[in-house]
Amino acid sequence: MTQDTTTVPNPELRILLLEDTPEEAELIRRALTRASIAFVATRAGNRSEFISSLQAFRPDIVLSDYNLPDLNGREALAIVQQYDRTVPVVIVTGALVDDEAVALIKAGANDYVLKDRLARLGPAVRRALAEGEQLRHREAAERALAASEERFQLAVSGATAGLWDWNPRTDAVYFSPHFKEIMGYADHDLPNERRALFDAIHTDDIGLVTGALKAHLEHRGAYDVEYRVSTKSGDVRWIQSRGHALWNESGEPYRMVGWIMDVTERKRSEEALRLSSEELRRLSAHIQHIREEEKARIARELHDDLGQHLTALKMAVASVDDNLKGIAPRLPDGDLHGVRALIDQLIDSVRRIASDLRPVMLDDLGLIPAIEWLTTEFSARYHVPVIRHIDGGEIAFNRESGIEVFRMVQEALTNVARHSGATQVVLDIVRDDPHCIVRIADNGRGVTRETSPSRRSFGLIGMRERAALLGGEIRIRTEPGSGFELTAILPLAALEAGE
Repeated sequence: MTQDTTTVPNPELRILLLEDTPEEAELIRRALTRASIAFVATRAGNRSEFISSLQAFRPDIVLSDYNLPDLNGREALAIVQQYDRTVPVVIVTGALVDDEAVALIKAGANDYVLKDRLARLGPAVRRALAEGEQLRHREAAERALAASEERFQLAVSGATAGLWDWNPRTDAVYFSPHFKEIMGYADHDLPNERRALFDAIHTDDIGLVTGALKAHLEHRGAYDVEYRVSTKSGDVRWIQSRGHALWNESGEPYRMVGWIMDVTERKRSEEALRLSSEELRRLSAHIQHIREEEKARIARELHDDLGQHLTALKMAVASVDDNLKGIAPRLPDGDLHGVRALIDQLIDSVRRIASDLRPVMLDDLGLIPAIEWLTTEFSARYHVPVIRHIDGGEIAFNRESGIEVFRMVQEALTNVARHSGATQVVLDIVRDDPHCIVRIADNGRGVTRETSPSRRSFGLIGMRERAALLGGEIRIRTEPGSGFELTAILPLAALEAGE
């Protein structure tokens, strides 16, 4: 046996020397020691010793002479790659022509060092070890990916997902048989070319797909996109596609895998739900309009008809009172005074009910004067001051939007009176392009999760629906003991649009 082993204190690296001359092997060991590399080394002098040492010694790196009696460096490299392609190989030889050196590097050798330049050996070994470590990490990632793909394939084999696998560098792509089935093709009908998929994507969605793909590859965000495709039969189907790329040490994507699912039925259900919601919203708007018109009609009848009759009755009672005094000046008139007082109360009640139903000034003067009247009446009735910050004069509310905003403020103030126990309310109506912000905040008790206004609360539902009719939304902020704040964010375009 020509095999021998050398140990350096505290060895960290296992080196297999393929060298048939012990003196040359000793020079290599000394060069490694001078490079401050801690190692344990074993030498093999021929093919059989080399093969057995690979199995028994399990080296971290192989330093191989190029010319040995029964094998050469290229054959040794092939043996190492067959054993473990992640073990780096550095050729250490006395002479090597350029063409052979290039061929060795192309075949997988990490480097070569001439024996009269052993000062390069330390850096070459360190670089080769780093390359081997990178290769091990990459192969481990690929094995994990392969295992994950296998598990995923098993998981989706009975489901509705089709797999795809794309190499961004070469543009090579693989579509699984079920992927092609989703697209309406037999396995042999659809080529494994990215163009085949992109040609099928709806023209209105191609920008969405390419943008999502570019964002994922450049910024590593999630790739999850839904788009339309034309199948082989010409039908348009909705596809959901998800995927994830793998990046190399330089940050370049070298592989991307994912799946597609046919989500056409879900999209149809969503569209049906959207249309139904729009229909319900239009119906709600129509009902709201009818209710407002009915309130306005009742308010007018109360104010004009009943109000006039009560005024006439009051005048008739006054006339009877005057006539009785002329006929019998000493007749007690307490009962008629009570009748007149009762008529005055009825007139006030009629006016209040009519105003609650539909303030006349809302139609005659517009939203802002009506809001000012509403808050003044609220403060007088409940002894809670309302601090107003209104620049709504800059907003040309149309008739319908004015009614909706008035009702939202009215409902919010009603909730304050019923539930908050507040001593002060702040009302903001401000322009914040492109929106109008309507905010009602009180300093009351606030609410907890248990007492918070449910989305099923009719008052809140009404306010949300009114805001939605204008294309806006309602936001609520509250904490126990810190009051209650309701904000409506409404688009100016809807508020100021012509009727």
